[in-house]
Amino acid sequence: MLKVLFADDEPLMLEGLRFLVDWDELEFEICGEALDGEDALQLIENKRPDLVITDVRMPVIDGLELIRRASEYESGLRPKFIIFSGYADFEYAKRALKYGVSNYLTKPLDERELTEALQIVKENIEQERKSSTRREALAALMQADTVARLLMRENTAEALADGLKALGISPASRLCCVLVHGAQPDSAQMRSRLTSVNSREALRGITAYPFTAGSRKHGYLLAAPPEGPALDPAAVNGWIEAMRPLYDSPVQFTASRQHLGTDSLNTAYHEALAAECCSKEAGSGEAACFFQEPEKSRMARLPAELRSSLLAAVTGGSPEQLSARLRDVFNIFAAEVASSAWIDGFLANIKAELLREIAVRGGDSAVWAEKWFPPRYTAACLPHLERQTEEELGEAAVWFAAAAEAAGEDRMMPAVTAYIREHYQEKLKLQDIAKSLHVNSAYLGQRFRKHYGSSFNDYLHEFRIEEAKKLLRRTELGVADVASRVGYSDADVFAAKFKALNGVTPSVYKKS
Repeated sequence: MLKVLFADDEPLMLEGLRFLVDWDELEFEICGEALDGEDALQLIENKRPDLVITDVRMPVIDGLELIRRASEYESGLRPKFIIFSGYADFEYAKRALKYGVSNYLTKPLDERELTEALQIVKENIEQERKSSTRREALAALMQADTVARLLMRENTAEALADGLKALGISPASRLCCVLVHGAQPDSAQMRSRLTSVNSREALRGITAYPFTAGSRKHGYLLAAPPEGPALDPAAVNGWIEAMRPLYDSPVQFTASRQHLGTDSLNTAYHEALAAECCSKEAGSGEAACFFQEPEKSRMARLPAELRSSLLAAVTGGSPEQLSARLRDVFNIFAAEVASSAWIDGFLANIKAELLREIAVRGGDSAVWAEKWFPPRYTAACLPHLERQTEEELGEAAVWFAAAAEAAGEDRMMPAVTAYIREHYQEKLKLQDIAKSLHVNSAYLGQRFRKHYGSSFNDYLHEFRIEEAKKLLRRTELGVADVASRVGYSDADVFAAKFKALNGVTPSVYKKS
């Protein structure tokens, strides 16, 4: 039901409005009546009607001034207006049209004319709400993508700065990453709950940015200004408990420590991941679990290239390369004095990515998950953990090799395409991939062309353009922004490649 408010200085006119039409049938409910413009303005602020039907001439504040003042409210508080007056006031009433008045009716009011005017207003309001909902959903989706990229370090320095600016996060902010392990709620309900939680006195100053972190896992980046509230376990736990009613089924919350400054975004994300291991070890049930790193000086930071080459060794079916890459990884673990929880979290992420690749290639990922994720083992003995990990991932490498052979594939190509998927937004060259796979770039180029029937550069352009088409269809990003998102520093080059592959320019494709 839409709410309607009447304003007229004649009580008989107000009474007539109540009975002139069947308001319930037209899906309106009367939320208030006012005898002058000042009372009407107060009722608009208190009742927040969707529609105001007002006379032009009223004492204290006339109808025109009422409409002008209401037009200055925030967009979500501005009602629609239908005005009525005697014939002599027509020229006066026309001045209200610049404030977006929906209709003008003359006295005496006619039931048919009022009914038609109400139906038009109702249709306009419903259409605006649908458009607003779509815009909000799209904005929320884009914001979640921005947050995820910031946390997972998938941005260039320029994109990082742009993302922080778009979110309104200061480079010196207090930050905490909270992960939720379980089904993600409806996005509209989530936005509504966040608005409610953020208005609480105890939680003011804390802004939450939702993001998606994978299957049955999502999270929130909590941010507070440098002078704002501390994001210590007590404050974060209070925020978590305020959010918990949003979830119908049991979920597990894990959280990082408080960090100062946006340079630690990725660290906060990995701490929240590692805290899941802590929660399983402690058997904490539904209680939120916070990352702890006793007597550890700092997080182990593995180069992205080493992580990529480790995955490539497994998916490329190369146990020999896997052994060498694991040795490098565990040397860093030992040298950086990483916590056992963080090590387990890192290895769990590697395995999770491999499970997705296994499923893509027709394997039974559930069987592998059962092998890889039994009750948690300790990472206290690094040599033992290295041997166990090599056995587990080595078995997977053999499976990937067999799957590739059965499909008649070049065993190295899945590793190449996996690298492209992960790094296509960067300034990517074949030499980069060859270096990560420890092969000659010319040799790799020949194998790539033989397998795919095209050069590496052509394949990369086609992949980037396909990703660009998704962004053009699903987002409101401009062509230059899309070009940057998919790895083109020059929008003109992007547009030329796009037209060559699709026959139309990006801007024409977006409008089609």
